[in-house]
Amino acid sequence: MNETQALLLEMYKDIARILDAHGIPFYVNYGTAIGALRHDGFIPWDDDIDVNIWEEDIERVKEVLQKELDPSKYLFRDPAADTHPHVMYIRGDIAQELKDRTAIFIDLFPIMRYPHGKVRHIFSVMFIWGIHVSVTAIDKIKPFFLYRHLLWIPRVFKALAKMMVEDDTELTAVYTTEFQNEIFPASYYGTPVMHAFEDTEVPLPVDEDRMLRVMFGDYMVPPPEDKRHGAKGFPLSAYNDYLLERWEREHGKG
Repeated sequence: MNETQALLLEMYKDIARILDAHGIPFYVNYGTAIGALRHDGFIPWDDDIDVNIWEEDIERVKEVLQKELDPSKYLFRDPAADTHPHVMYIRGDIAQELKDRTAIFIDLFPIMRYPHGKVRHIFSVMFIWGIHVSVTAIDKIKPFFLYRHLLWIPRVFKALAKMMVEDDTELTAVYTTEFQNEIFPASYYGTPVMHAFEDTEVPLPVDEDRMLRVMFGDYMVPPPEDKRHGAKGFPLSAYNDYLLERWEREHGKG
């Protein structure tokens, strides 16, 4: 386990302790789940931890993490222009790390309800891609004042996507760019199943094997050496979000 992985594991334990204390269910998924099942820990070349939470628990998650995470160690980000919250590790000048995109972070991906009707599905795909296109475009904007005035765009797409969901749907999706390969019945998550991970345990969805095989194929076989790399990307608009929070405090809007 390298230095980055050790910090991520420390972060995970602190987040898990708080969520468990408040009875908020969560799961690890994606590469973190593959690491658990294939290595009983991190994939050797991985450099992030992916956590899933239920969309209906987001407000509680925000409340307890903002209140109970050590503010000298962690920055909780509820982004205005991204698809999911993050927890950032503070190693020094967090503003500079956000600007340079070097901060260590854990993603908290909400499990969203997803429509089962074909027409609603078509519109959902359009609206979710609208979220991704708009937040990606906003991430490239440098003038802070312009950033502030474009935040309504992804919010509208998010609201439209949620409007498409029927009350009786059993389907879920996580709003990653691969979401069309990640549409599963809610029952696939179920009651978390604990699995060894380094010196602790992590909760996996009850049908994690089936989900991973849909998303990654035979995930128990490591990829070729030239395909072994860590997570791609960095939380979108993280630095502008940091500036936005400071601006809102200064103008009495926070």
